Amino acid sequence: MDLFSLSGKVAIVTGGAGDLGLAIAKAYLAAGASVVLVGRSAAHLDAAQAALGRPQQLTSIAADVSDDAQIDAMVAAVIKQFGRIDILVTAAGIQHRSPALDFNHDRWNEVIKVNLTGAFYCAQAVARHMVGSQTGRIIMITSLTSEIGIPNIAAYAASRGGVQQLSKTLAVELAPHGVTVNCIGPGRFHTAMTADVFKDEAKAKRMLEVIPMRRAGQPEDLAGISVFLASDSSSYITGQSFYVDGGWLAGGGNILG
Repeated sequence: MDLFSLSGKVAIVTGGAGDLGLAIAKAYLAAGASVVLVGRSAAHLDAAQAALGRPQQLTSIAADVSDDAQIDAMVAAVIKQFGRIDILVTAAGIQHRSPALDFNHDRWNEVIKVNLTGAFYCAQAVARHMVGSQTGRIIMITSLTSEIGIPNIAAYAASRGGVQQLSKTLAVELAPHGVTVNCIGPGRFHTAMTADVFKDEAKAKRMLEVIPMRRAGQPEDLAGISVFLASDSSSYITGQSFYVDGGWLAGGGNILG
């Protein structure tokens, strides 16, 4: 459908070698966009490209989102190759689990720098070009932890809540330039980052009991909303957060079962 076509668009997906980033990139390719995967590991990016079949409109750039110089260089490289950037998805993220009272300060700083500061660096660098074009779509991956408290992930929750507020500020500042900024918040998803949680059968059972759909999300569940928010059909939507959670938040976000 032309309403959701991304033909001729250029999209950057950070965390592109991760499960969620990979699923979003796949959806963008299917919708006709050229996609640039960004991640810290060149080897992981190469594997991601192979998993997507190495189509002609797919490329990758190794860069650490927490390093502003690397992000500036990455954006410059995309502009040099494609001449434009239409879509940015900030899907890069890391996790560390520990009770708040015992949370290691170095781990705290690392999570915040990648998840929150990295999202800002990428959005800032890309938005400068979008403002010049008077159009653009920035989509930030957040989490249900932007809305509810979940134990033992203080840094992750703080970073995702910060990204949600950052997106609102950027949405207001960039709206006069035709650039929209929205968030997608996945619920409980099967990814490499959550594999340790799902290995505990009793814990996994309790988690699924509070999800009305009674299943965890799959990365492909983000495809539709990601394409919609990147397309021209969402041009009057900005500053919003969309939760893809099987109804968990609607049910009160109960984590006790």
